[in-house]
Amino acid sequence: MKRFLPASGALVLVAAVVGAVVWQRPEASPEAIAAGDVVLQHSDGSLLWRSGQPQTPLVQQVLRELGTIGTSLDQLRAAGGALVVTTIDSKAQAGATEVIRQLAAARPASITAVDPANGSVRAYVPGLDPAVDYAGGVVRAAGDTTRPFGSVALMRAAGVPESAEVEGRRTELLATGEALLRPLDVATAYATFAAEGVHHDTHFITHVTEAGGKTLYRAAIASRPALGLDPGRSKEFAARVTEELRADPLCGDHREAACLPVEVKDGDVVRHAWMIGYTPRLAVVVFVGAESSVEVQGRPVTATGLPNDILRAFQSKLTTW
Repeated sequence: MKRFLPASGALVLVAAVVGAVVWQRPEASPEAIAAGDVVLQHSDGSLLWRSGQPQTPLVQQVLRELGTIGTSLDQLRAAGGALVVTTIDSKAQAGATEVIRQLAAARPASITAVDPANGSVRAYVPGLDPAVDYAGGVVRAAGDTTRPFGSVALMRAAGVPESAEVEGRRTELLATGEALLRPLDVATAYATFAAEGVHHDTHFITHVTEAGGKTLYRAAIASRPALGLDPGRSKEFAARVTEELRADPLCGDHREAACLPVEVKDGDVVRHAWMIGYTPRLAVVVFVGAESSVEVQGRPVTATGLPNDILRAFQSKLTTW
């Protein structure tokens, strides 16, 4: 990511490398931004959020990313307002929201989808409780989601940070015997497999434009081999994992899809379950929490039950998978 620096009371872009952004259409005219207003858009230019409205967990993730690139909501408002174009695909986001509402409204659940080609977060539905982010704001035991990587070192190489801010405090993710991960981290890691061993930094922001139309920031799409010492070894490792995961019957007849169901238990009781699915075009992670293995709407909260239903229902909402 490139950074903002203050200069003469304004925010200026140090440098930018323009990367290809999938599914994006021209955004709304910056003249439509009221003085001091900050508007977040989906990648197609439709409205996602406007300053003054309640901040959902998704909006909070976008605003947090603003801080990592050197600015903040308050700075943008003080500078006269801005347009922030996000990576979120409006149709995928709406579809994921509908699926969670229909199948898991009574459960801690989330859908996170990342584009393997550039690290863009395409859908981010962290549950229906506006006070809890079950995609990027909680950590849960990863269970066998880490198995294809074989080591903590490869999890870090695939883009999983050593620590993250969770519920207002810094939390170690990979330092203990049992990895604690956010669904967003799992989606980031499996997007690396989907990209044939190439890692791209996961991000929510495509570019930021001031009210007058000047571009303040544009995401740089950088890549690096992640799963070996060189591109060839990374690609070979990713190909072996993907081939193994494609053999799971849960993947159906989609020749490019790979999938991995994971349950984390206390004895015979399911604590939570993951369902991971990816193709070269999208990596999707479904998380569903449960205090017991009771059924919800006729389907058990096991990886092959409700989480798998959620993944399949979300796939049916996508234009391409």
